[in-house]
Amino acid sequence: MADRTGGSGPLSYDPVADVARRYPDWLVAEADLGGLVAEVFCPMRRVILLDSTLGPYVARCSLAHAVAHLDLGHTHPARGHFESREELAANTLAAERLIPLEDYAAALAWTREPDEIAEVLAVDGATLRIREARFTAADRRFVRRRTRLSHEPV
Repeated sequence: MADRTGGSGPLSYDPVADVARRYPDWLVAEADLGGLVAEVFCPMRRVILLDSTLGPYVARCSLAHAVAHLDLGHTHPARGHFESREELAANTLAAERLIPLEDYAAALAWTREPDEIAEVLAVDGATLRIREARFTAADRRFVRRRTRLSHEPV
């Protein structure tokens, strides 16, 4: 996770390392996709293309999203694209992997601004919003408990 001083510690989930370890027969590459889509997922060729114009956080989130499709068994998109429910499932899984509750609570100790939280967590705003929208009651209690503890004097 990035820290407030501009340095960065280890990220909780690294989709590049995950693909290399669990899907070594898949090629992940950058390409000029014209800014139309963030990534192209081609199961028949075992290729994931990321738009070369993406910033590092968006690229990280897009690759995590593609890996989530693999893990969820979404390997044959109908009509060339996934259904809404499949996209939601992949978005949710990617957001959970990229933003563990512990890291989210730690980010809240520094800021309450969504853009800053996303930057601290090295994710894009859309992924942060998905993660927050899918919090369970237990997740919210955990975050409240952790943020309350971080504000108490030692």
